[in-house]
Amino acid sequence: MNKIKKYFLNLWYGLPFGLKAAGKEIMGGGDEDQAGTEINQQVTDKRVAKHLLKGEVTQEVEELRYRTYKVSNESENYSYLGNGVAIKTEEKDYSITEKDKYKFSQENKIVCTSVLEEMNHVNNYGTERYVFECTYDGLVKFKIEQFATSVDVNINNKEKIIETTLRFEKQANPYNAKSKPFINQLAALKDVKSEYELKRNEIASSLETFSFSTYKAKNENDFVSYAFIGGGKFVRIEETELEYLITYSWNEYIRVPLNLEEKYYSKTMDEKYQNKERKDVIPEMVESERKAYCSICGKEVSIYDADILEASGQPVICKECMDKVFKNEKK
Repeated sequence: MNKIKKYFLNLWYGLPFGLKAAGKEIMGGGDEDQAGTEINQQVTDKRVAKHLLKGEVTQEVEELRYRTYKVSNESENYSYLGNGVAIKTEEKDYSITEKDKYKFSQENKIVCTSVLEEMNHVNNYGTERYVFECTYDGLVKFKIEQFATSVDVNINNKEKIIETTLRFEKQANPYNAKSKPFINQLAALKDVKSEYELKRNEIASSLETFSFSTYKAKNENDFVSYAFIGGGKFVRIEETELEYLITYSWNEYIRVPLNLEEKYYSKTMDEKYQNKERKDVIPEMVESERKAYCSICGKEVSIYDADILEASGQPVICKECMDKVFKNEKK
């Protein structure tokens, strides 16, 4: 019975990780004739979903990747009016609008890890990662990136201004025990007057570097990496009805744009766009023509679940059969 349990546990955990095929199928194991047959099948099979599950990069995958980024970039130039109507707006490229001036806002959130990474952290304490990344001049009681909600960036190269204004909510987070003490520290910082007190204040004096990559930022392109270095010098703290705002100045900054459409350029897909070719639909990808069945009871199952199971080298099994096995094991 333990063998059965182990088998289905492996199957269960394999569901979200079925992005690569079994070694034999990918590498073409077995005798030379068999390997040649398997390689030929990989070349002639144009089902993009199958190659994505295996982690293979074929021409079809390259074209899909390029098309995805190209369409995404183009969609930024349209405004949705509602009722299925969209209009094209003026194209914007914030990276060249003002070469010596960048002024934008970026939100901060927890960076979600993959299911596989989380499973590797089972029974271990992982470290939360945020969009904002900070380094300090030593051990600190409060890490700013854990509490900041957003940042306003103000860069003016001509006037030699490099400033970041971090925003913090005044309302404490009931699920974070450090939230209230941190807010109290912000309130105390607002009352600091002397330079000596500022140097002794952790929030005002310990920040060394600050970095992030933009995504859905206001007035800046996506996937632009920013790094502010040279020691964050405290400039001021402001208080509004709902927030505290802390401004730091920096000696230097690094800005590195990442153009995914350019990075994953596909010549064949671009030629299809230039020639306005009709988009081909691979018959094998049409769900109505593809069906899969449970290997135990014969019930029809989702073709997507079946593809994941097959790609991970596991037999196709429906959820009901899997539940029955677990229930029997518990008895």
